[in-house]
Amino acid sequence: MYRKHAGDSKKRPDSKGSAWWVLSVALAIATAGALSTGCQGEKFYVGADARVTFSRDTVLFDTVFTTIGSASQALRIINDSPGRILLEDVTLEDGDGSEFRINVDGIPGPSVSGLALDEGDSVYVFVEVTIDPEDYDLPFTVKDRIRVTVNGFSQYVQLMAYGQDAFYHGSPGGLVSLPCNEIWTSQRPHVIYGVVGVAPDCNLTIEAGAAVHVHAGGGIYVDRGILEVNGELGQEVVFEGDRLEQEYSDVPGQWGIQVDTLIQTEVGVSQASILGGGIWISGSPGSTMRHAVLRNGTIGLQVDTTGTLSGAALVMENCVIHNMSAIGLLAQGAHIDGTNNLIYDCGQACAAFTLGGRYRFTHSTFANYWSDGTRGTPTVLINDHYEDFEGNLQIRPLAESRFLNCVMWGNNAGLDEFDELVVDLEGDVNDLLIRGCAVDLDDFGPADWIEESSLDAAPPFADVFNRDFHFVSGNNQWNGVGIPAGLPFLATDLDGLPRVVGSAPDKGCYERQ
Repeated sequence: MYRKHAGDSKKRPDSKGSAWWVLSVALAIATAGALSTGCQGEKFYVGADARVTFSRDTVLFDTVFTTIGSASQALRIINDSPGRILLEDVTLEDGDGSEFRINVDGIPGPSVSGLALDEGDSVYVFVEVTIDPEDYDLPFTVKDRIRVTVNGFSQYVQLMAYGQDAFYHGSPGGLVSLPCNEIWTSQRPHVIYGVVGVAPDCNLTIEAGAAVHVHAGGGIYVDRGILEVNGELGQEVVFEGDRLEQEYSDVPGQWGIQVDTLIQTEVGVSQASILGGGIWISGSPGSTMRHAVLRNGTIGLQVDTTGTLSGAALVMENCVIHNMSAIGLLAQGAHIDGTNNLIYDCGQACAAFTLGGRYRFTHSTFANYWSDGTRGTPTVLINDHYEDFEGNLQIRPLAESRFLNCVMWGNNAGLDEFDELVVDLEGDVNDLLIRGCAVDLDDFGPADWIEESSLDAAPPFADVFNRDFHFVSGNNQWNGVGIPAGLPFLATDLDGLPRVVGSAPDKGCYERQ
């Protein structure tokens, strides 16, 4: 139907004015034709019942940090009328003051008008949000509406975002040293831009329950200082990227130190990127990480040459590292003590213990079921040497490294000529001992550095698909060995449940109950 003209209900003029009446009708018809014709001469449906429908009636953004923009979300406006319509306006009700932004068919808002839409056709509206700081510790809500008007009738799409104020550290693309002896609490999330540094002889302490979100290319660099991560069971300290939308929840490679530099090549100078751990500890005299979770990065944790010859550069207890696009734990000539740790699903190795060092790990599970492409590297790599710039072999001893009651397995264990544990030694084999472990070594002959271990038996994980690495078999094949005094050991497992103390605790990070 088309709009009724107001004059149609009036009394028709008498015959004396018939010429005038005919002329007025003609003018009215011409005017109506002009109102119902677009610039291309196409008519618009102008009935009062003209309507659109929406692909979603609410656009909801999960927690968005203040000052940080969100990812885009999309909705469609669909012409549900029996003819071509004109969208008189698609606008944010709060206008320029809105914390939301819209883009309608490639045209930025806050208001877009005059879009034609054929019957049954649709147009995309993309929505983003950036929230101003409110100085609140708890999450808060911001709202607006998109108004869509056709033939004077308005319909609405609700916009809602949960905002969260945070403590911000660092600067994009740079290295910023933190104040000495800084403490990060769980009062608000912590967001890192660029690389934040812990200077020599300084401490960074992160308290239980803290959430640390790192922007792409960033991380924490500990240069001969000390990092103390004091998580607790149920109040873990979580390190992950700064995009909290659902679609980012399991995307690897979102954070980790990246330094762009210029290098000389055979064809001239070119740009290269140096990748380091999202947490990179170099020469620390004694850092600790307890009940920490690192996820969705490139290299999760990197530990380089220790600053002392005695104590561990890092003590790891009850830590979980997973979904790293490269390596979960990269150690280079370091001293690390670890127990009850779970490292799984990495694009390369779950752990690489390289360039010698001292590595003492007990009751830890390294399980690589990476499914995002083909993986050509082992779950665990151990070596004691490197080749210098002149091509000479340099051997660095493993200094009585011990792996007791650990699991080293993955989804490539069934492949021919592929071991999920690769040990590459040039020095004294007595520097290394793997004992009471479950490892994949398909075609390996006798070796002095491994004993009392299952070499080619798949661990009885409860549910690999859902990444549940508890054991479900009661077979004593999965009992480990007693842990000698002086090596890292806890009386509880990763779940906080009691371990068998004595000669036969279980292999891996979980104890069968």
